[in-house]
Amino acid sequence: MNLFRVIVLKEFQQLARDRTSLRLMIMMPMVQMMVLGYALTTEVKHTPVAVVDHDGGPVGRSLIQAISNNALFTYKGNVNSEGELRERLDRGEVKLGLIIPGDFSRQLELATRLTPGASGAAALGAGSKGSGAQIQLWVDGQDANSAGVARGYLSAVLNQWATRNLSTRLEAAGIRMDQLIPIVTDASVLFNPLLKSTWYMIPGIAVILVTMVTALLTGFSIVREKESGTLEQLMVTPLKPIHVVVGKAVPFFFIGVAELMIALGIAQIWFRVPFRGNYLTLIAFTGIYMLSSLGIGIFTSTVARTQQQALFIIWFFLLFFMLLSGFFLPVENMPHWVQIVTLGNPVRWFMHVLREMFLKGSGFPELWREALAMLAIGFTVFTFSVLKFNRKAG
Repeated sequence: MNLFRVIVLKEFQQLARDRTSLRLMIMMPMVQMMVLGYALTTEVKHTPVAVVDHDGGPVGRSLIQAISNNALFTYKGNVNSEGELRERLDRGEVKLGLIIPGDFSRQLELATRLTPGASGAAALGAGSKGSGAQIQLWVDGQDANSAGVARGYLSAVLNQWATRNLSTRLEAAGIRMDQLIPIVTDASVLFNPLLKSTWYMIPGIAVILVTMVTALLTGFSIVREKESGTLEQLMVTPLKPIHVVVGKAVPFFFIGVAELMIALGIAQIWFRVPFRGNYLTLIAFTGIYMLSSLGIGIFTSTVARTQQQALFIIWFFLLFFMLLSGFFLPVENMPHWVQIVTLGNPVRWFMHVLREMFLKGSGFPELWREALAMLAIGFTVFTFSVLKFNRKAG
C-alpha cells in the first residue's frame, strides 16, 4: 500500500510541475464548454424565406407580414416567378420558398364561407367541398434535419395565421371558435417548460469533455513513460504492474471529477441549466463511469508506442462513443441492430444519467439500471485493460 501511495504522489507531483498541461486541462474544457454550449443546438433560427405572391391582395400581404414579423425567419422579399425562386434556392440565398396562388383569396373565401342564420359548425359553408386554400412550399432539403424543423416552424406559422383569419370572420358573425372545436388541449411541458435545447445538450457536452480528458490523459501518461524509458525502470522495482496502472489512473480520476464540477458550474451559472439531482449521487455515478473512460486510456497505452498513436486510437473509440450515445440523434431513431450495439457504450448510459439528474432530479431509485450497466461495462473494460497491461509488462 505504501508503494501504491508513492506512485499516486509521484503522479500528482509530476502534474504540479507541468504547469502548462495543468492550465490546459482546466482552461480548454472551460472554453469548449462555453463555445459548444452555444454552437451545438437543435434550434433552427433566422431561416431565409422568399415568397412568390401571385395573389397580390390584402390576404396574401397579411400572410407575408405574419412570416416577416416572426423571429424564426429572415424575410428575403418577394420574387416575381417560380423560376426566380428556384434560382435563389439553387444559389443558397433562401432555404424556404412560399408560392401563393393567384386565386388564394377566393379559395380562402370559399373555404371559410359562412351560412347566414346558422350557428356552430353549420355556419361554415361547403362552397369549397372540403378543400382548403392551397399554398405551395419549396424547401432546400440538403440539411434534412434543419429543413424538417424549418418546414415545421413555417407550417405552424401558416396554421396560426389561418386560425386567426377564421376566428376574425367567425367573431364578426357572432360565433366563437370553441363552438367549432370539440376538443381543447391544455398542454403542460414538464422538466424543460421553455423547450430550450441547451438544457438538453449541455449535460451531454459535459460527458464528452470528461470522457476525452480522462481517457486521453491516462493514455498519454503511460505512453509518455514508455517513450522516456522510465516505465521499464518502474517495472523492475518491487511495484506490481497493477500498482503502476491504478496509481497513474487515480490522479486523473480526481481531475475528471473536478472537470465535471467545473462543467456543472458553467451549466448552472452561465447557461442557467437547473441541476435538480444530488451532488454526492452524481459523484458516485461519475466514479462508476470512469472505470470505463480510464480503462480505455489504459488499454490504449498497451497498444500505442507513441503519444500520436495513442491520440488516434482514443479518438477512434471516442468517435463511435459520441455518435452512438444519443448525443446528436436519439438512440430510438437508430436501426434495431445499432441500438443493440449501443448497449455496450458507457457514454450512452452516463449521458442519460446526467440529463435525468439535471432536469428531473433522478437518483439511484430511478437510475439503478444505468448504474448496473455502467458498472458491468466499466469492470469489464478496466479489468481487461489491466490484464493486458500486465502481460505487456511481463
